[in-house]
Amino acid sequence: MTRAVLIAVLAAAAPTAAQGPEPVPTEAPDAEPAEPSEDGQPAEKGEVIEIRSSRKPGSDHSVGEKELERFEHDDIHQILAEVPGVYFREEDGFGLRPNIGMRGSNPERSAKVALMEDGILVAPAPYAAPAAYYFPLVTRMQSVEVVKGPGAVIYGPNTVGGSINMISQEVPRGSGQSGYIDVAGGATLYGKVHGRYGFASKYGGVLIEGVRLHSNGFKDLDGGGDTGFDKTDLLFKARLNSDPMGSTYQAVNLTVGYADELSRETYTGLADDDFDRNPDRRYRGTAQARMEWDHLRWQLSHRLEYEAKLDLTTTFYRNSFQRAWRKLNAFRGESDIGAVLANPNAGNNPIYYGVLTGELDTSSAAEELLIGTNDRQFVSQGLQSVIHSEQRAWPGRHDLSAGVRLHVDQVDRLHTEDAFAMVAGELMRTAAETQTTTDSLARSSALALFAQDKLEVGPMVVTIGSRVEIVRNEFEDMLAGSEQVGNTYAVWIPGLGAYYQASEWLGLLAGVHRGFVPVAPGSDGSIDPETSVNYEAGARLTRWDVQAEAIGFFNDYSNLKGTCTVSSGCQTGQVGDEFNGGQVRTYGFESIVRTEKRLGYDLRVPVRLSYTFTRARFQSDFTSTFPQWGDVESGDFLPYIAAHQLSARAGVGQSWWELNASLRYQSRMRDTAGQSDDDVSVPSYAVLDVAGSVDFGAWGKAYITLDNLTDNRYLVSLRPFGARPGKPRIVIAGYKQSF
Repeated sequence: MTRAVLIAVLAAAAPTAAQGPEPVPTEAPDAEPAEPSEDGQPAEKGEVIEIRSSRKPGSDHSVGEKELERFEHDDIHQILAEVPGVYFREEDGFGLRPNIGMRGSNPERSAKVALMEDGILVAPAPYAAPAAYYFPLVTRMQSVEVVKGPGAVIYGPNTVGGSINMISQEVPRGSGQSGYIDVAGGATLYGKVHGRYGFASKYGGVLIEGVRLHSNGFKDLDGGGDTGFDKTDLLFKARLNSDPMGSTYQAVNLTVGYADELSRETYTGLADDDFDRNPDRRYRGTAQARMEWDHLRWQLSHRLEYEAKLDLTTTFYRNSFQRAWRKLNAFRGESDIGAVLANPNAGNNPIYYGVLTGELDTSSAAEELLIGTNDRQFVSQGLQSVIHSEQRAWPGRHDLSAGVRLHVDQVDRLHTEDAFAMVAGELMRTAAETQTTTDSLARSSALALFAQDKLEVGPMVVTIGSRVEIVRNEFEDMLAGSEQVGNTYAVWIPGLGAYYQASEWLGLLAGVHRGFVPVAPGSDGSIDPETSVNYEAGARLTRWDVQAEAIGFFNDYSNLKGTCTVSSGCQTGQVGDEFNGGQVRTYGFESIVRTEKRLGYDLRVPVRLSYTFTRARFQSDFTSTFPQWGDVESGDFLPYIAAHQLSARAGVGQSWWELNASLRYQSRMRDTAGQSDDDVSVPSYAVLDVAGSVDFGAWGKAYITLDNLTDNRYLVSLRPFGARPGKPRIVIAGYKQSF
């Protein structure tokens, strides 16, 4: 494959019009070396979901590049399903807007997880509005790192659950050039074009990468219409460095990235009877649903390394994200579409239901459909500097790191609403004027100082970490005409972890740290930050060809915080509102075991099993207008946290071919807080994925994936309006070539 062909592929992946401002991540942090195998050789990089260091306190897992390529998933949900202690709530079947939680934290829009790419925060506005309507495309990542427990303290600002750090491809080193092309297609007219080209010399290098994804969607819109998506992700990296063999090494890295999406996705699900008949149906009233966003990011960093004993990395970053989601909000006479779909035969609901489906025409103002556009513009920028050093001093070996981050982010919300009438199965705009429902600006400024010392003394490893956050919030409601309001607060977030090598094959670990989620600008003065004290203890085993880990956790919340989003069931005027949930106790158990048997004829049989048990209960009685809580009694379970999660994978293969099967199971989840088995809930489900590949050497590699092999039609959510389906059976075939 020639360079010209690759450049043509990258051009095809580019959007027709690239616009908007956005930042980029810096060079990926150095990864810890893989643990040695029984024969003393390092494990092959990315071969499995690995525990990144067997002597590290706390839970720290990495999904490597080979693991990412086994099933070729574009959906981060499917990848993280194999990591213990991580759970999610599906929404659209493609993972366009992930909902990820850890150890009992609310998964809603991944807002309580510290999300990073190459060590830099990537949520649209991590402090002011962290809901992850933008998420880096995992298709172009070389690994995904998941940290829970005390180790997450140094990242922040959210430390309740943990952190997810996506590592993008690095600029090539050495000399010469290389490239990569991946083309795939399949059901729902799925298409993927992924290309990468890089070259390097002794004093620098360049990387160019592009991904284009398309699908017509799997939902059937009444009356016809597109329900799919188009995504583009482009990346440029450049490095200029000094002599790599010198005692002092310096490098300047520039990263620029652009991404966009157009998806015809809706928040509106189905009435139960309609879901049972055809879970892929979409009502005619959702025909105008449309999400458009673009994301621009850039980073400029400087790295200094001195005699392999000290390194200092300083990064300036800026991310800008613009999104506009047009969707059905309500009827003029009924603000809660979810109530209509829950009881379509009650009161006036048959009329509203008939208009929603297009079976009835609008006959009064009350039956007009209110379709709104939630237009938001985000900026997230800052300066981050991290120093790292390894020293031998009393009483042992110290692995020291410290850093400072000055960060500013903001969200400008402009939400409008138009009235439509259903006429002969088509939505027709009425003469009513466009109404503005939200016009506000929220801004946060934060100074974060963090430090960590990993001390090794014989068989003992102790990690002490600390983080200080000083946060300034400002909020202005232009619609209400109110004056700008603001507040400043500070928080100290300590963490302590310990690991003891009890024997050659058994290690014990324990840890405690403070969990924290900041308050967003504009919150009522009575709203407190989310705070908790989190404990963990467990064991790690490495014996023969088996590696296993089991950790129990207990999170003692002094205050749980809820945040309104449309996806959680809030009305558009409530978006951004926050609520105190009081004391909550969450406890559970997470485990993973993996092995790989080598048989005759060079056959390899990898097996992996992970399991997570979680219980989360309120400890007080209260009434909340947050839709997921409502009337709460002490002992009520939290919604959308499954008690049991299981993921199992087994495979067989040789050096030139492999076949893998992966099964994931999730138990029943409540839709609202409660204790009764009769409460509305999302039933348990299991999904089986299968993938295979054949490597033709110099002729490239062919692969096929079958997601949801048994075509299990399962329910994933009842939020915000009605029943929503998981993805049906999807078959995709592809070809890739490296050169």
